[in-house]
Amino acid sequence: MKKIIILFAAVVLITVKSTAQVKIAAKAGWNFASAKATYSNVKQPTDFVFGYGIGALAKVPFDGVLNFSPSVMLNKRGFIVKPINGTNKKEQYTITYLDLIPSLSVDFPVKGNFFVISLGPDFGFTNFGKIKATDNNNITTSEKLKFGYSNYGWFDLGLNASIGFHMKKVFVEAGYLHGLASINNNEENDQRNIQNRMLSLNIGYYFR
Repeated sequence: MKKIIILFAAVVLITVKSTAQVKIAAKAGWNFASAKATYSNVKQPTDFVFGYGIGALAKVPFDGVLNFSPSVMLNKRGFIVKPINGTNKKEQYTITYLDLIPSLSVDFPVKGNFFVISLGPDFGFTNFGKIKATDNNNITTSEKLKFGYSNYGWFDLGLNASIGFHMKKVFVEAGYLHGLASINNNEENDQRNIQNRMLSLNIGYYFR
């Protein structure tokens, strides 16, 4: 994990040093997260949980309206599952991810400002999470999630898309994360396939 983060940061820094046209921004906002949950091949009812995101963005011009726009985000997200069967009637998960998102973006000029559409993979890393379960007798318990090769995964892979309105210094951005892999490494035994989904709304500020 550390090697991947260092490599990603090195690529961004090298790119930044190679051009004087690079823009650097900070951004933060709100997350509305859920999941696609399938237990024993049966899709389960799910609901949203609210979280936050904070991070940084670099914008490197390629050619014309095309840019390389990598970002690093700390995102608190999760989901609620309401199992159809079993002893629990509600399971609320909260997981904090470090997301590395090497996106490509396209600028559409509008009277000196820009509509910006971005698309790229999302590499998520975590070791922090908890589950709060309410059973059929309305007794609620809470415990930390266990991460590992036979528990919940340290890594998540998804596709990240966003659309934003960028002014000279400030921008507003709406995003969507679509998880492509199950975050449950124990699926072979417990038959639970869980894939992250997240809507986000961020406000950003360009420092340069």
